[in-house]
Amino acid sequence: MLFLVGDFQVDLLIKNGTLVDNAGLYPGNLGIVDGKIAIIFHGDKGYSADKVIDATGKLIFPGIIDSHVHFQLQDLGKIISTDSFASGSKAAAFGGVTTFIDFADQTRGESPLKGFQNRRQTADGHVAIDYSLHVSKTDLEYLDEIPTLIQEGVTSFKFFTTYSWRKLDLTDGQLVSFFQEVRKQRGFVVGHCENDSMVQYYRNQLISDNKTDPIFHAHSRPHLVEEEAMQRVILFARRTGVHLHLAHITTKQGSDLLAQAKSENLRISGETCPHYLLLNEKAYTSPEGYLNLMSPPLRHTKDQQALINHLRIATIDQIVTDHCEFSRKSKGEGKLPFNKVLNGIPGIETSLPLIHDLLVNSKKITYPQLIQMMSSNPAKLFGLYPQKGSLQIGADADLVIFDPLMSQRISPQILHYEIDWNPYTNFQVTGWPITTILRGEILCDNGKFVGQPNGGVFLKREHLNYVKS
Repeated sequence: MLFLVGDFQVDLLIKNGTLVDNAGLYPGNLGIVDGKIAIIFHGDKGYSADKVIDATGKLIFPGIIDSHVHFQLQDLGKIISTDSFASGSKAAAFGGVTTFIDFADQTRGESPLKGFQNRRQTADGHVAIDYSLHVSKTDLEYLDEIPTLIQEGVTSFKFFTTYSWRKLDLTDGQLVSFFQEVRKQRGFVVGHCENDSMVQYYRNQLISDNKTDPIFHAHSRPHLVEEEAMQRVILFARRTGVHLHLAHITTKQGSDLLAQAKSENLRISGETCPHYLLLNEKAYTSPEGYLNLMSPPLRHTKDQQALINHLRIATIDQIVTDHCEFSRKSKGEGKLPFNKVLNGIPGIETSLPLIHDLLVNSKKITYPQLIQMMSSNPAKLFGLYPQKGSLQIGADADLVIFDPLMSQRISPQILHYEIDWNPYTNFQVTGWPITTILRGEILCDNGKFVGQPNGGVFLKREHLNYVKS
């Protein structure tokens, strides 16, 4: 169906809204042709149409990009998380997310290229929104596959400094060699930074003392665990010249280290998550505290305030969810010691309204800053801008129509996950996504899914941060 705007034909017209990008807010109308933003204009130019979207009183954002997601998580070849690519991407769409980046994990000793190809086969044809993949490296085998992976559109490679008991960690020597090779190929590295020996020491000590309640999960991974590991990998990044991205920063010390590294002009970036801003250690002391276990753990109020301040001054580049959900049964129904509980919580459907309510409504950040953190910065960092994360002419028409005045109480009943619990149950927020559009096609509208459940595509990415030398 074509609409007529003057003498300009468009496939979809969104009128009378307030456009919000990383530069500002301005009233305007959007015309979309073949899934792209084709025209932006102000006022009434005499259009006639059978159907338009009237966004009066609403904000129009570029689609949210969540660059740290775990759908259909596997461990030792067995699917252990509740969300499939299908269910998770559909829930994401309801939250205004139009692109996610998941992980293809290398099983130690096996080809990461094969792991990437298998992960794509699992996801392709089963995602409601667009997606890409990071590749996780767990040893130095097959380093020669990195150039091929980059040609396939993978520019980011994850590493762990912990989880030796799951055979995921790299030693210091391996990290330096890994960083050197990724730098040589102009990719970049994404780090889960916790000191492995400290985690094992504190955890074993607590278990031996019969301290097994959920709160002791936090005690087994104190602030020093994150601070030491981040400091170490920042040193390795400085010496190798690789771009380092620090995943899920949780502490004041971690965010201060990021700020210091940026002041020294290192190639470095970082992220945090809604749960580290909205929840703290007290969540582990409730009767269902076991549900809130994730790694790194929840921290203190002073850490939350530090993270918010670093977001406000743009030290921390983006907000992601680290979405990984499990059922009550999978998490042990409160009967397991903390070290046996599967780690992870849901978050992708509620991230936009929660962050909007926490930071924009309180005037800690502006709307353009919100879009920077949740859309344009991830797009730029992960090689998708301006195709994604912008309202520029020629960009993909990935859009969120957001009602800044809509009040909503969060509960499992209004969400679209495959579980009956949520860490933000009874949180009251003002501001809610009401329409989500992917490449010009409406996916979600006023609480109903009306799009194609398999309409998402894999996105090849380019790393844009290196200057050729």
